[in-house]
Order: sequence, then structure tokens, then C-alpha cells
Amino acid sequence: MGIASVYPASPEVANLFHAHVGDPEARTESTWDSPSGRVYSWRWSLGRSQAAFYAPVVRKKATFLRWSLLAPVLRLVADRRTPDELYDTGAISAAAYRIARVLEAAETPVSTGDIRREADFPAGRESGAAYHKALAELDDRLLITSEFMDDEGQKHHGLIYLRHRNDIEAADAMPADEAMILLLRAYLPAASYIVPAVLARHLRLDKPLLDSALEGLCSSGEVMPVEMPGQKGAAYAWTEALGQPPKRQ
Repeated sequence: MGIASVYPASPEVANLFHAHVGDPEARTESTWDSPSGRVYSWRWSLGRSQAAFYAPVVRKKATFLRWSLLAPVLRLVADRRTPDELYDTGAISAAAYRIARVLEAAETPVSTGDIRREADFPAGRESGAAYHKALAELDDRLLITSEFMDDEGQKHHGLIYLRHRNDIEAADAMPADEAMILLLRAYLPAASYIVPAVLARHLRLDKPLLDSALEGLCSSGEVMPVEMPGQKGAAYAWTEALGQPPKRQ
């Protein structure tokens, strides 16, 4: 599907937990010795193998993204301004900027402990809370990478425009409508249907741009509107998934 959250985050996007247990109604548990705990550990096994890109995409929750979709999603969702620009305009705090400066000076991803030490977040609960709040400012804007490089339980972070420069350059050069089409063509064939209003909100997509892309895919016959009992608002499905051949391009 190209994109999947780790745990249930949105009815519009598949998640690894429900896929693992085979029950879309299953609830997560806060214990290691459980399906939830096993799925949590996949962050390290998938991360170390570079199987997918990990970021807070779906409702700002942990999400794995197919590498080929990284540039389109960066184009549609990420704040691609530099930390200097964001700080100068007041978009990020001084604490977040300190973290960004540490990552900018590093040649490789930096562990949580090293970031806290070099960015002046000493040990202690209050300082730890301030660190995580500042880190979230960068993470939610898709400015940083979260990488799982060892078995010590610490994430490592880097600036995405340094770690994935080619994808950032591709995102900068990509028209937004092209990026939206690429995302939909990856995701829709395996989805039962989508509700654009919900998808746009949960993935932070521009709704008019999403509607325009769906109109284009409807015109080409790749997508068709569907009526779902009990579902408010427009819904769409991949034409071939409904057993109907698409129109000739």
C-alpha cells in the first residue's frame, strides 16, 4: 500500500498491528509480551534493514513509508524550509533550533543521549519533557529522520535534507499535483475505498488538490466514485479493484 501506520491511527490508512493480529477490532496493549510489543520491536528490525522510511505521517503517528513515495510525501506534507528559516520566522522554538544545530553539525545520525547532552537538555524529568517537546516540533514537520541503528533502544536522528538530499531535491522539483497522483496510485489499488475529507485531514493533505487529483483519475478511468452505506461524504475506489476495466488512456 506504500504507507502504513505502526498502530491504528486512521480508518483511511492500513496499520501493521491490525495486519499482524488479523483483527481490525483488536486493541493494543502496553506490554512487551504481546502483539503490540512485537509490532513495536519491528521499528528496529525494519529500520536497520532500511526497509522503509519511518516518520510521523498519519495523524502525526509513527508511520512506515515506501521509499519511492518519500519524495511525493515530502512535497505534500513536509515543511521544507531550513531550521534557520524556521527559527528566524518564529516557526520553531529556540529549544528545537538547538537540536537542529546539533544535527546539522553531525556527519552521521546522533543518538538521543548525545543530542540531549550537546543541545543542553540535562538529565531530569523536566528537561526530558522539554527535549521531547522540542524534538516533536521538528519531527512533526518531517524535518528530521528517526533511525534505528542498534539494539540499545535509542533512536538516532538526522536532518532529512542532509540524510536524504536527493529526495528533498526531487520534492522541490515535483509539481504538487504530480506528487498527489503518485501517492494515490500507490495507495488506492489496495484500499477498499477512500473518503477524501478524512484522508486529507489525517495525512495533512491539501483537500482541493486531493479532489482535483481524484477528478483526473476519474476522467482517466482509474478511479470511480462509490456509495458506501452509512458513510457520509464522497468516497472513491480503484476501478480495477471493483472488477471493472479502466478506460483507455
